[in-house]
Amino acid sequence: MAEIVTNVSEALARAGGPPPPAACYVYCVAPCRSGASLGPIGIEGREVHAVTYRDLCALVHLCPSDLYPSEDSDLLARWVLAHHRVVEAAWKLWGTVLPVNFNTLLSGEHPERAMENVKDWLAADYSRLRAKLEALERKAEWGVQLWGDAKLIGQQVAEATPELQRLREELRSKPAGLAYMYRQKLELEVKRASEAKTVEEVKNLYERLSSLVDRIHVEKTRREEGGRRVLLDLSCLAPMQQSWTLPEELNRLPLAPGFSLRFTGPLPPYSFC
Repeated sequence: MAEIVTNVSEALARAGGPPPPAACYVYCVAPCRSGASLGPIGIEGREVHAVTYRDLCALVHLCPSDLYPSEDSDLLARWVLAHHRVVEAAWKLWGTVLPVNFNTLLSGEHPERAMENVKDWLAADYSRLRAKLEALERKAEWGVQLWGDAKLIGQQVAEATPELQRLREELRSKPAGLAYMYRQKLELEVKRASEAKTVEEVKNLYERLSSLVDRIHVEKTRREEGGRRVLLDLSCLAPMQQSWTLPEELNRLPLAPGFSLRFTGPLPPYSFC
């Protein structure tokens, strides 16, 4: 079985000399029996076609094995976007795909050997790939992020908590020395109450989503924007028929002041392959 190299620079290092004359760049695996062509929609306008084994295919284009290392972040972003567009086109065509990581190559001594290596990979991994495709049949991925505005959350919990209101009233009547101590105590209590409210909202959102989708994957994204930050970042797997109703369901989810949702989709199931 051919070895899959997921890093182009690693592939060149292993070659120990000039780059091999041909390789297959792999986008995704799909359920297809024919050698279909998607046309010149690949990275840098490359022709994308299907290499098949039984009822599976891998969407690939032929390329030199040293094609895609780049220090240019803008160029890299365009390549990644082109990769996604091929995966999305295959997903819309066949309804189910297994996306493959960007910069995945199968090399060979010549183009025909590279394509044979792709077919050998599909044959060797057929049972696992077939089972994954069946599990993801007609499923889509949604990204759901819970954002929080720390300042607004703090203001809301301070106004809604009797104990914090009492501390604020006492603070106004204290002399400068004691006022500092009360202010410190108030800030600490507001922080604790805000953290408790955040935990409550995170738990509630996760439980509500669990009843709406098939599977949930928790991401580790850390992001801040305009005084807000991501409190929970989820990838959710749901049937394609929910593509019209899920946004409405998400928009109806009740959120406390200071919290907001951002969601993307439907997308191919990148997080569940």
